[in-house]
Amino acid sequence: MPGTGQSIGVRVWWPVVATTLAFVGLFLMPGSELQTDSWWAVWHMDKVLHATAFAFWGLTLSIAWAKQRLFPGRAFAIRLIGLGVIFGTVLEVMQGAWMAGRTADPWDLVADVAGTAFALGLFKWIFGRWPGRIAAD
Repeated sequence: MPGTGQSIGVRVWWPVVATTLAFVGLFLMPGSELQTDSWWAVWHMDKVLHATAFAFWGLTLSIAWAKQRLFPGRAFAIRLIGLGVIFGTVLEVMQGAWMAGRTADPWDLVADVAGTAFALGLFKWIFGRWPGRIAAD
C-alpha cells in the first residue's frame, strides 16, 4: 500500500484462495456413500465439519483482511459474517442442485455461519486483539 511503508501484496490472499477452493471441492463430494443410520449421521458430525471448516476459512480471510488493513471496526465482523452467509448459501445450493446423494440443508448453513463467527473469537485468541488491524508481518 502506498504511504504505509509495508509491502504485503497479494501473497496474503493465497491461503484464502487455497482454503476456499479446497472447501468447494470437499463440500461438493458425492454423499451417496453415507448411510442415514451411520454414527456420522446419527451424531450430526457433518455440522461439526461445516463449523470447523468455516472457522478455518473465516480465520484465513480475517488474517488477510487485517493485514491489508481492510474494514476497521464493526464493519469487519459484519462483512465477515455476511460473506460467510453468502459462501455457505452458495455451497448449499450447489450441493442440492448438482451433487447426487446431497441435499441443501439449512442447518448446514447455520453451522457455516456459526463457524465464521467463531473465527472472530479465534482471531482474538491467537492475536490478542479483535480483528481489524494487525501487523503486516
